[in-house]
Amino acid sequence: MNFNACTADELPPPPPPAECDTLQVTYVNYAKPIIDESCAYTGCHDGLGGIGPGDYTTYDGLLPVLNGGQFKNRVFDRRDDPVIGMPPDKSVYPESLKDDLTSSELDLLRCWMEAGFPEQ
Repeated sequence: MNFNACTADELPPPPPPAECDTLQVTYVNYAKPIIDESCAYTGCHDGLGGIGPGDYTTYDGLLPVLNGGQFKNRVFDRRDDPVIGMPPDKSVYPESLKDDLTSSELDLLRCWMEAGFPEQ
């Protein structure tokens, strides 16, 4: 029996949450508050030369990361990594920040992603 054939297989992404059928998740109405609280705070993705690259304080500043796949990679695919997954664990960044997005926040961001990251 050869088990090596499965090592490169990838699991399919989870299906969009049920909320995606009923909510119009846009940057303005759902994603921005989550991003402002978890990513675009002072010293990180604030566009002021913080430790995180990019300016996540505006939709236009975030768009290259969305279109390039880095947002999906860091927020969903690698979210369990304490340093690379976003937001990073407190052991890496200020204690006042939360380690992880809630399941509700993740569901909303996944709906937004599945809809193609609409702004409004």
